[in-house]
Formats: sequence, C-alpha cells, structure tokens
Amino acid sequence: MPRGKSLGRRLTLFFLPIAVSIAYILMMYWLMPPELFKIIGIFLLSYFISPFGREVLIPLTTIALLDLHGAGFVGPDIFMMVATVVFVDVMCSIFLLWNLDLLKMVPRLGRWIDGIERFGRAKLRRSKLRRIGMFAGLITYDALPFQGTNGAASTLIGLLAGMRKARIWLAVWIGSAIGATALSVASFTIGQEFLIDIFGNMGWKALSIFLTLGILIYLVLNYWRSRARKEIPS
Repeated sequence: MPRGKSLGRRLTLFFLPIAVSIAYILMMYWLMPPELFKIIGIFLLSYFISPFGREVLIPLTTIALLDLHGAGFVGPDIFMMVATVVFVDVMCSIFLLWNLDLLKMVPRLGRWIDGIERFGRAKLRRSKLRRIGMFAGLITYDALPFQGTNGAASTLIGLLAGMRKARIWLAVWIGSAIGATALSVASFTIGQEFLIDIFGNMGWKALSIFLTLGILIYLVLNYWRSRARKEIPS
C-alpha cells in the first residue's frame, strides 16, 4: 500500500467517487421524467464507457432531445448536457488523482511514474510562467473536441507534468465546461449532422489519438533525455 495511507483511507479514496456517481445517477432517476432520464442516462454511460467522445455524443444527444420535446428547451438541454460531461470528467479526474499512486506499487513502472512526476514538479517550480502555461494548456487540451481529451487523459497528463492536484482538478472543471458548452451550443446552432460528419470520421479519430499519445510520449522522452544527460538521478 502507498506510504501514508491507511487501509480505511485507501478504501474511502477508491470507493467514494464511485458512491457519489451512483448517488448522482439515482438523483437523476428520481428528478427527471422517464423519457428524459433515458436520454441523459445513456449519454452519461456512453461518455464514460464508450469509445466515442463528447464531440460525437453531444450532437447525438441533441438529436434525441429535439425529438423528445422540440426546440423549446434549448437552455435546459444545454445545461443538462454540460452538467453530465463535467460530472463524468471531474469524477474520473478525482478518482485518478486519489488512486493513481496505486500504480506506483508496480515494480519498475511505479519508479518510472514517480520519476517523471518529480522531474515535472522540479521544472514547474523553477518557472511561474511555465506553471501558468501548463495550467492554460491543460484547460485548452480538455476543451478541445477530440476523442480522448477528457478528464481522465487530462489528469494523467497533468500528473506526469508535475502539476499540483488541486490545479489539475480546477483545469479539468474549466476545460470540460468550456468544451461541453461550445459543443452543445454548436450542436443546436450549426447542426448535429454536420458536427457528426466532422468529428465522427476516422481521420479526426486518428488525429485525436496522435494528439494524446504525442503529449504523453513527449513527457516521457523529456524525462529520459534528462536522465541520459545526468541532469536528474536515475
């Protein structure tokens, strides 16, 4: 078990985000009409477990909401979609922030993860401008309409870059809200089919994968280059 965490605290950190998520879904079930809960519930589960990102799921959900009650509830519909995306992103983020250190128990992998984090923290401490830039960059990354630019990936990037956990979570909040709001508004104004055609094609998905992998590979290679140059201890 990671240092400084008792069994009780470890179990709390692991299961609390899950319990809060279940409570949120139950609250939706009690408060929403059945037809609306079905649409928003599928949206939430799809965003959490499906290979599709919000850039496709929001336009698809918009179509279902328009079929349900027309264009007279644009404001509430946008709010519900944004709230759903933000909730999933921030809960995935807090789960990783609280539990990613479990991977540090894995031999060799844990040492590499810890080394990359320490290297990132050392670089950020030396430059306030770098800290501001990293925070703004993480918000921008999370807000982008790419598959994989979500709370989980943003949190992983932030941790490996050495950012403080509170700043990572705040960046996920802001980026997720900006990205979901922009996509929801565009879905009602530009058109759902147009957005699905753009964001649902294989080229866009490939670009999404390369973006996230490119950032992670850069962080790892930067760490290894510094080790090779003996700038940090092995």
